[in-house]
Amino acid sequence: MNKANIVTIAILAAALLPACTTTQTKPAEPTPPPMSYNQKLSSDSLFAFGKSSLDNLSDEGRTQLDALAAGLGSRPYEMVHVIGHSDRIGNAKANVDLSTRRADAVRDYLVQKGVPADKITAVGRGSVEPVVECDDKDRDALIACLAPNRRVEIRIVAP
Repeated sequence: MNKANIVTIAILAAALLPACTTTQTKPAEPTPPPMSYNQKLSSDSLFAFGKSSLDNLSDEGRTQLDALAAGLGSRPYEMVHVIGHSDRIGNAKANVDLSTRRADAVRDYLVQKGVPADKITAVGRGSVEPVVECDDKDRDALIACLAPNRRVEIRIVAP
């Protein structure tokens, strides 16, 4: 091969070489999965004291439940756990039964609003996880003081 051909090949190689190289792009950072989250609903806005029926649901309680159902319809989740709690007034077995019926009532309400039944559980914990302690002797004062313990917690497990 003569010198002119070698120079021509070198010029062509130099011109074509950038077209043959690939640029590496940095891989996209994976999006971290959304964390699970909790929501507390006041049982006093959902249920009458000592009751588990949503028949007399307050406007506040209905708003809370409807907003929860709408939120579940607008974002992905794996599972929804409804956990009912009671105060310490009454005996332990009755409180577990009451908190279970309350959790069941909220679960049923959410299912009626479109939450798939196979993606929602309900359990009652009774009075074993209080958020306040009260020493009031007067029954009415005690009932008022223990109100924060009467609640339903919603635990949403994100994908």
